[in-house]
Amino acid sequence: MLRSAGRFLSSLRLTVTLLGLSMVLIFVGTVSQVSLGIHEVVELYFRSWIAWWDVMPGEKVFKIPLPGGGLIGCLLIVNLLAAHGTRFKLRWSKAGIMLIHAGILLMLIGELGTGFLGKEAQMTVNEGQSMNYSTFPREVELAVIEVSGDGMETVHAIPQSRLKDGAAFPFPGFTLRIDRHFENSEILEEKVAGEGFDPVRATTGAGIGYAVRTKPRETAMDRRDLATSFVSVLPDGGAPPGRWLLSNALAGAQSFEAGGKSWKMAIRPARLYHPFTIKLLDFSHDRYLGTNVPKNFSSKIRLLNPTTGEDREDLIYMNHPLRYQGLTFYQSGFANDDTTTIFQVVKNPVWTLPYISCAMVSAGLLWVFSAHLLKAVARRKTVTAS
Repeated sequence: MLRSAGRFLSSLRLTVTLLGLSMVLIFVGTVSQVSLGIHEVVELYFRSWIAWWDVMPGEKVFKIPLPGGGLIGCLLIVNLLAAHGTRFKLRWSKAGIMLIHAGILLMLIGELGTGFLGKEAQMTVNEGQSMNYSTFPREVELAVIEVSGDGMETVHAIPQSRLKDGAAFPFPGFTLRIDRHFENSEILEEKVAGEGFDPVRATTGAGIGYAVRTKPRETAMDRRDLATSFVSVLPDGGAPPGRWLLSNALAGAQSFEAGGKSWKMAIRPARLYHPFTIKLLDFSHDRYLGTNVPKNFSSKIRLLNPTTGEDREDLIYMNHPLRYQGLTFYQSGFANDDTTTIFQVVKNPVWTLPYISCAMVSAGLLWVFSAHLLKAVARRKTVTAS
């Protein structure tokens, strides 16, 4: 049985089958981008173990399972390793082929590592402002903030995946309950809201007098979902509860008192906090002389890290990112008449693997072609001499 399993895992048929399935997955993912958008497709199809394909979008839900990109990638890694373990011998003449295969293996491992360990966020900073966190534009969180008497704030962040109807979260002095949650929504004043709006209403806070209805998830790259929740605060001891309307469409946090303490809560873009602070000293938007065509974007920043005692200035501009503590800050955009900079913040522990794998594949191809070329030249000399 072990021998049969080894033959199956190392077979060329399995390789061809997996490559064919990857082509099918690419086709399905490309078609699904119309209704889901590229970010959703990447997570559901190319970085999942099992991809559920809705073959009739917009009609009855009929999904069929397909092997996801994560499963296909892992099987390709096993297939390549098994093939080398059973068929290939360590010979100098095969060094080029082995180098190519090692590069491909490293590339597959790098993509798997990027899919499961990599993160992409944004940091938006105004000139003169300091920032110690990045945000994920397509993810939200429910932040419940405890405000102490000395002005310190303790943040409890509930991730988007846990915001479900009926979910309850205990806190000192009260329980927070999600009465209704909308992944994407439309909010209108109750007096102009027509049919199709949810009957749940807020009884306190900034959401009084507003109605909400669900909407399909946004797929356009330049649009975001408006996540909304009706949240009830249930104080311990039987005090009257209150229901708030929270949404990332509403600016600021809403305050309440519970358990003898002051609290705030809001639905906001999910945050990634850093142990250091970046202050934007100056943003420059250079244009070609006499035109409005952008020539260069650059941000002069000051980096302060109280843990290490660092206090230094740096310049981030196009094709010149800042790499610090496993994060890479790219100059991504600007806003507010060139007074606000937008950094793309990337955390990818395996970012060097694609470069190493491409170098290995290139060296392997050069090795193989050079060996064939030398053999051809040698044969030609032999024929000429005879």
